[in-house]
Amino acid sequence: MMTTNQGFFLLKSRLTKAVQQEILAAARSVVIQAPLFRPTMANGQSFNYSMTNCGELGWVADRHGYRYQQVHPETLSRFPAMPQVIRDLAINLAKETGNDNFDPESCLINLYRKGEKLGMHQDNTEKNLSAPIISISLGDSGVFVLGGFLRTDETKHYIVQSGDIIVMSGESRNFFHSFKGTVPNTSNLLKDGGRLNLTIRQVN
Repeated sequence: MMTTNQGFFLLKSRLTKAVQQEILAAARSVVIQAPLFRPTMANGQSFNYSMTNCGELGWVADRHGYRYQQVHPETLSRFPAMPQVIRDLAINLAKETGNDNFDPESCLINLYRKGEKLGMHQDNTEKNLSAPIISISLGDSGVFVLGGFLRTDETKHYIVQSGDIIVMSGESRNFFHSFKGTVPNTSNLLKDGGRLNLTIRQVN
């Protein structure tokens, strides 16, 4: 376990291959009910990756801004319930890192293909900015970048591999961070390659 005194945890090889397969199957069942979509920014520019959600609330982005809502932006059906294996894992990981009262309300499922990335940002759409954020990596390795409270703060780069977990709690919960992209052909977990990232959050 790699940790800092700011509440950032990188749990290397936390998930066995069998558990990774179980979570992947759960994520695929979500995608069947709530197809992947590509969010857009307020200026109409598309995000660099595809995503969907499960849980009581889903995170969406479009010309009206960033927000949580109950329905898929394209199908207008409610997002499916969070699979129990994901919910239970998130609660256990929160407890393991000193967050005993974590209530998983939303799970973002991001799919990154070769060349796709996520720019520097803070996760601040939630009403509750003290609950931890839990991130599960499946598939190809990638480069996670962690900064500080300001976009201009010094950054650290971490290689995240399939089965690794990141927990951002304490001060780090509100740090700027980004995903620089995948390292292709580093895992055969996903049939067509790429990286699946599951981010579990408590919104309220």
